[in-house]
Amino acid sequence: MKYTNKKPFIMDGAMGTELMRRGLKLPLPLWSALANIDEYEHVKNIHKEYIESGSNVITTNTFRTTPRTFKKAGYSDYDSLKMSHDSFKMAVKAAIKARNDKNVLIAGSIAPLEDCYVSGDFPGKIIAKKEFEFIIDMFSNSDVDIMLFETMGTYDEIEMALKVSEKVEMRKWLSILLKNKNHLLDNTNIKKIINLAIRSNIDMLLINCTSTIIINETLPLFLNLWNGKWGVYPNIGKSMPTKEGIFSSTISDKRLSKEIRRYISLGASLVGSCCGSTPDTTRKIFNIINCI
Repeated sequence: MKYTNKKPFIMDGAMGTELMRRGLKLPLPLWSALANIDEYEHVKNIHKEYIESGSNVITTNTFRTTPRTFKKAGYSDYDSLKMSHDSFKMAVKAAIKARNDKNVLIAGSIAPLEDCYVSGDFPGKIIAKKEFEFIIDMFSNSDVDIMLFETMGTYDEIEMALKVSEKVEMRKWLSILLKNKNHLLDNTNIKKIINLAIRSNIDMLLINCTSTIIINETLPLFLNLWNGKWGVYPNIGKSMPTKEGIFSSTISDKRLSKEIRRYISLGASLVGSCCGSTPDTTRKIFNIINCI
């Protein structure tokens, strides 16, 4: 689908923490992957609420929908592959049904193969190549508009994901996770990952699930190195959440709104929110942009 709007895109907000807020249990390691099958209507309705709140980019709930994660949860090889396939298909279906021909883009979410916040868990390039081939092939044969590599904090993992997808003719957005203003989560210097994004012809470079504090600190360097389209969708915490998506402390709606206005003034092509956000968060962002 083509999307035409001169104002910044509005990315949807959290899915996993929103499902939890509505009373669903999301045990690790599968997190929200089973919800695509067992709670399909919940997933679809959350997508719809984000759209109704002003999102014009929604992300598929394909986080942890991999055979690797189902194996870790105790499923057999056969069942892991089947459950992964079913969960993935239902996640894409939920996003498409929620869009319902509206002027909304669907981004196919590709997350780290292991825990987003533990870069040392990366399984290595050989395993990653095989698994990214499976994931990217699934997206290549779906009706998503964008391939979104998000919450990526490990250089080797990003490099392999981009290499596997290099021949896929689809818009590619890369969203990185920062440890501090100068480094990815795995301590890779931000200059190195931006150079990789440039060489890989990334259509938009983003920062997500990072606190506004770190984002604000890194933007001068980030914008000096990257001349293409960019955006941010921070989490609402003052630091990273736990593996269960819980924050020890969060920023106020007033503070988040102030930061979003700042990102727009600096030329962001996309703004949104990540872990801990709700459709109400998106509505506030929509109102900010609508007043520009």
